[in-house]
Amino acid sequence: MAKAFTGQKLIDDSSTTAVVGGTSSIQNIYNLRGERAVSSNDVSRLLTVSYVYELPFGRRKRFGSGWNRGLDSVLGGWQVNGITSFSTGLPVVVSTQDTSGAGGAGLRPNNNGHSAKRDGPVESRLNRYFDTSVFSQPAPFTFGNTGRTLPDVRIPGAKNFDFSLFKSFPVWERLSLQFRAEAFNLMNTPRFDRPNQGANGVQFGVISGTANSPRQIQLALKLIF
Repeated sequence: MAKAFTGQKLIDDSSTTAVVGGTSSIQNIYNLRGERAVSSNDVSRLLTVSYVYELPFGRRKRFGSGWNRGLDSVLGGWQVNGITSFSTGLPVVVSTQDTSGAGGAGLRPNNNGHSAKRDGPVESRLNRYFDTSVFSQPAPFTFGNTGRTLPDVRIPGAKNFDFSLFKSFPVWERLSLQFRAEAFNLMNTPRFDRPNQGANGVQFGVISGTANSPRQIQLALKLIF
């Protein structure tokens, strides 16, 4: 079994999506100090556990050492493998219609001084993932006071279980046939997509999709020599 845990905090004054993550544009190029925030590409916690385990059933094993060849060929010699991962979501980036007239890359709304965080299961907040009432459109020719990323609101995190079951059947001398049953997203757990982050839209704060695939199962035979 192998375990890997990462705990980090990425801070920057501008973020651009590369492979994963999000983009958070600069609002005021003359005040980069005001752009400093947790990066929109920050994944603060990531835990991955992988394992390979040969089940102790079958001939020359702890259980079933006296099985005949027929029974052993069905129940013995199985191996289980898996990768389990948990990660926090990326920070939410809120934007609005640019009425600043500054010619920048974007505008952020004003915040009334209250947190937009809402508690409870994601499933109960799909139509209002965070409190949208704390934001408002800035007056024309002004900048919004909301940070480049929200400090305490993140998109839903990921929880995934991949699992496989292997068994090898001897064919002749060093030739064997391996049966493989593999399941991706074994628990069929949805990972909800990022909420709508445009404060000037009617879907603001709404999660309308998922960011992962449903459970997939595949069966295969592999000839090993």
